[in-house]
Amino acid sequence: MAPVSADADRLRSLATELRDFVLRAKRALDEEMRSYPTPIPRCDAQFNHAYEQRSQLAALLRRIEAAENGADDASALLGAMAEFASLPSTDESVDERRLRARITDALAQAPRIRC
Repeated sequence: MAPVSADADRLRSLATELRDFVLRAKRALDEEMRSYPTPIPRCDAQFNHAYEQRSQLAALLRRIEAAENGADDASALLGAMAEFASLPSTDESVDERRLRARITDALAQAPRIRC
């Protein structure tokens, strides 16, 4: 029974790392948008992309926090991780690539993880 508990602990740890990453990425986008030159035309593709990306990260952050605060069910955490994996990269950093690789691995192992 210990491997299942260890897997669940790793999943929770990965979810915490994901939450922290999403928080940092959202804060960076918040700052980018605050410092964006005004006036901002509606057709500004770069601003609109940043706005959409920030909205996606905010929704993902709410989902991660709800999963962390919910019942001990791995499915909500795995769902949030799958959502992150499906989103485009935020900054192409080494840290993000490593996090995405670990999440992909956790999703591949998901059938044997139980909280």
